[in-house]
Amino acid sequence: MNRPRLLFIDDEEINRSNFQQTFADEYEILLAGSGEEALEIMVRESNLALILSDQRMPGISGAEVLALARKVAPQAERIMITGYSEPDDIMAAINQGQVYRYILKPWTSEELRIAIIHAVERHQLKQENHALLLALEKKNAELEEPVRARTMELKNLQSLLPICSYCRKIRDDKNAWHGLEEYLLRHTDILFTHGICPHCYDKAIAENMLLLDELNSKGE
Repeated sequence: MNRPRLLFIDDEEINRSNFQQTFADEYEILLAGSGEEALEIMVRESNLALILSDQRMPGISGAEVLALARKVAPQAERIMITGYSEPDDIMAAINQGQVYRYILKPWTSEELRIAIIHAVERHQLKQENHALLLALEKKNAELEEPVRARTMELKNLQSLLPICSYCRKIRDDKNAWHGLEEYLLRHTDILFTHGICPHCYDKAIAENMLLLDELNSKGE
C-alpha cells in the first residue's frame, strides 16, 4: 500500500532535515525551502495528503502558500507551523489558508505526529467519501438509463397515430375512427385553410374543365 505523501515547507534546512528524519519511515516526504518551490512541487506532484508550512519565510508567507494550495492542491489538508504566537499570524493562516490546525515551534515529534495522523485520516476519509459519491452517481446513472429509454419508448408510442391505409381515417384511444381533419381539430390547436395543390388541380379541376369545354363545343 502506498504511503501518504506529505509536503513540508520551511526555509531553514535544519528544520527540513529534522522533519525528514522523524517521519520518513511513516510517510513519503517531499521538502521545499520556499513557498515558490512548494508551489512548483504541488503542480508537479499528485496525491498530496498533507501540506505543512512554516509561516515566516522570505518571499511568500506560509499563510499565502496554503491559501494558494487550496486551488493548486485542494484535496490536501493544511497545517501551519509557526514560532510566533501573534494572533494576526494565526488568523491569517486560518482565513487565507483555511488550515486544519496550527502548531507552535519548537514542535515536538509526538505533538506533530498526532497532528499529522489526524490530518491524514481526515484526508483519507474525504477521499473515500468522494469515491463513494462518484460510485453512487455512476450507479444512479446506470439505473436512470433504462428508465430514460422506457420513457422515450412510451413517448414514441404516444406519437404514433393508427391510420387507415385506404380512407386515411384515424383511430382514437377509444377505438373510434375519425376523419383526419376532424381528429386534428379535436386534439390539436391547428386551424385549417383550404386550397388545391397542383396535383389535385390537374387531376380534378383541369380534367373537369376539359370535359366542360367538350360539352360546350358539342352544344354548339
